[in-house]
Amino acid sequence: MKRYIFTLIASIAMISIVAQPNMNLLDKKVNIDVYGGMVIPGTSFSSTNQNGLFAKNGFQIGFDVNYIIAYGLGVGFNYEFNRFNFDKDAFISYAQPDSFSISRGYNSGKFCLNAQINIPFEIIKDKFTINLYGEGNAGLRTMSIPSIDLKYNELSNRFVEISYRARNSSMGFLGYSAGLQFLFLNKFGINLSYNALLKSRHSVKYSVRKFDAQGQLYEEESYVNNYLEHSGYQLGFVFWFGGKK
Repeated sequence: MKRYIFTLIASIAMISIVAQPNMNLLDKKVNIDVYGGMVIPGTSFSSTNQNGLFAKNGFQIGFDVNYIIAYGLGVGFNYEFNRFNFDKDAFISYAQPDSFSISRGYNSGKFCLNAQINIPFEIIKDKFTINLYGEGNAGLRTMSIPSIDLKYNELSNRFVEISYRARNSSMGFLGYSAGLQFLFLNKFGINLSYNALLKSRHSVKYSVRKFDAQGQLYEEESYVNNYLEHSGYQLGFVFWFGGKK
């Protein structure tokens, strides 16, 4: 994160040498950003100790829509889907089943409202602009666990079959993003960005089905409670529409 902030500050300094920001350049316009990239779980989320959730790096895809009101300030909304891979090897080493089946990873969908600020540097008038932007996000997210089936020998464990399945879980979140847009004709371009969720603790629901050696079924609803923050890097395409008349 520190490296990214340093790079962004250095970029602003270099751009300001050759151009001055035009804070009204993108006023009254709508921007649509479609992106994808890598997502990185936070320390507790990725931990492989007893209280960890065994999440690994995954991918994210999403889109962002904002309307710029004035002086580069705008509002909008965002939707994003995250898939975190599951560290099967570490989990199996911890659970020590005789056999297992694990599918999917952690899935999370996020919908939020945005507050965006843009600082556009028009390098070539009406032809090429570098736009620096930052965005604050607040909204709701869902989270589901992987599907896990474990089998044990009756001599080593009371239950010979244990299954974990996801239940609907939703929670609030706060986050932010920042990046660079390389705009052509002030209408379309490429977006490079970084985003992150602020650290907060939440519960994720799941169900458990257990069979003992006599075939008796035991069912229960449970949850894990942990920090679920993450960060990520994105590459996308951005489109700008409208503008002052």
